[in-house]
Amino acid sequence: MRGAGQIQAGSWSLTGRFVLVDSDRSPVEFSLAHRLRDDLQVGVEYDPGEGALYPLLNWRFVDATDEHPAVALGVSSAWPSSEVDGSAVFVTAAQNLGPRLAASISLAYGLEDERLRVPASLSYTFGENLSGMLLHDGDQTHPILTYRRAPVSFSLIFLNAEDAALSISWGF
Repeated sequence: MRGAGQIQAGSWSLTGRFVLVDSDRSPVEFSLAHRLRDDLQVGVEYDPGEGALYPLLNWRFVDATDEHPAVALGVSSAWPSSEVDGSAVFVTAAQNLGPRLAASISLAYGLEDERLRVPASLSYTFGENLSGMLLHDGDQTHPILTYRRAPVSFSLIFLNAEDAALSISWGF
């Protein structure tokens, strides 16, 4: 239920998410995504603990302008939510609010719990390689600090603002 609608840089990306503390979430998840076009990304997410594969799709069908936000449709696993298992479908609006500040809001539908949620995010770019985000998954908020150094990014995620997790993404 990421909902940001953000298309990963690079043609392919491989991501591992690792929960660093005892938690009710799957301790490890992986995703492999391929950017087909600048506005379209497809892939799969894998939860080895459940042996489950989830489809991944992000399609930005409206680009942002000064007058309106970017709009994307997609499906992904409901990670990082602890309230939802399985996949969620979403529509997201995202807009730069200033030179370093961006926000998004989504309408997401959990396919397993058949419930609508309203995820949202607020992100700030501190410098060329460092950014921060507050990601609300529709139930709880997760602060995220990301360091990017092409072709790899590292994100320290505080699930529910307390349980530490690490995400490592490699673009190739």
